Amino acid sequence: MSPKRTAATAPVLRRITAEAVLQALVSGDELTAGDLMSATGLSRPTVHSVCDELIGRGWVTETGAAPARASVGERTAIQVAASTGGRPSRRYALNAGAGLVAGIDLGATKISCCLADLRGRIVVETTEPWRDEHVGAPERVMIARRIMKELLAEAGGDPGRVLAAGMAVPAPVTDDGHAVALESYLPGMAALDLRTALRPDFDWPLLVDNDANLAVMAERWRGAAQGVDNVIVLLAGWRLGAGICLGGRLIRGAGAAGEMRFLELVEGVGNTDAVGGMCRELGAVAAAEIIAGDRPAAPEDSVLVELCAGDPATVTAEMVVEAARRGDQAAADVVDVVMERTARAAAVVSTLLDPELLVLAGGPADAGDVLLPVFDHHLGRLNSVRPRLAASMLGDHAALMGSVRAALDHAFEHLLD
Repeated sequence: MSPKRTAATAPVLRRITAEAVLQALVSGDELTAGDLMSATGLSRPTVHSVCDELIGRGWVTETGAAPARASVGERTAIQVAASTGGRPSRRYALNAGAGLVAGIDLGATKISCCLADLRGRIVVETTEPWRDEHVGAPERVMIARRIMKELLAEAGGDPGRVLAAGMAVPAPVTDDGHAVALESYLPGMAALDLRTALRPDFDWPLLVDNDANLAVMAERWRGAAQGVDNVIVLLAGWRLGAGICLGGRLIRGAGAAGEMRFLELVEGVGNTDAVGGMCRELGAVAAAEIIAGDRPAAPEDSVLVELCAGDPATVTAEMVVEAARRGDQAAADVVDVVMERTARAAAVVSTLLDPELLVLAGGPADAGDVLLPVFDHHLGRLNSVRPRLAASMLGDHAALMGSVRAALDHAFEHLLD
């Protein structure tokens, strides 16, 4: 290899090895050089060299003490090494507080923002509903900037500590940072370069992606799909969307893989309305019918009417799920209708892509015990591939945690710049 080529590739190799070490340290506590060698495939001298550089930059710390979780054998080895004058095994840990990353979920009905440390642990977080579900995109990004200022002030006020930000949006995102979104759904979103959404307040690198793509990243990182290479995350809050991972790789297609507009052609489905929105709407209708005497149940006997305090306009998806959990027949009927329809959509996707696991995410919080048995029942009645089902472990945080993961990946890739 020529000197010129060596000089050109050495910084790249250095960055790759540093990123590999950091990614290993994110998932562990204190790791020895041997642990890092096993996790990264790097040699011992390379591991020590990279760690020394990262220590000098403040991203990694070193300790030679036996960790609290060490076995008796490990502690004995350290004690023997110390008594014979040998050096105990060097142990390394990520300095999680050395920097922050920002996560933003620019959802259809609400915005969630957070700051997280370098392990992805949320430091500060807030969620606000939009004043109107059709609020324009310029106002949405202005609110995002305002919230990030507030979170920064709560976390210490230094924007320089933030290494990168991730943003989830409920639409496909093109390479030039524009959402592919209908004006009737997300007014003004398609016209914005979302990569500049935090400017002029913050000049952080901003990684923007579809919320379903980020949700499947999050579920494989910290959710129900850890260790699963073939998984679909079905976002089921307001509109159905799918994050697809096959063979361990996120499937984007030309940018819109996982979009569910084809459901307009599916018998018994017809559109992309999802579990959260449908439970709320049909639950409100059911409560109104009970109050009007159009259903067999008396208002005083209805759990659903009790939970909404007699006002159908206040019904939420969570109320419907809780009422069904407590045996309310009207709520159970709503759940059955919604999950039968969702099963039809899932059957089409599963038949095409044959995932090992399908994760239901983004719908009513803590609803898996109520929704999944009904979902599984209806999916089993359809002539389709039947993957293993799971409810998200991240609740409505899946897209937000995916945005944190995207920001962390970018930060680690560029720490040595």
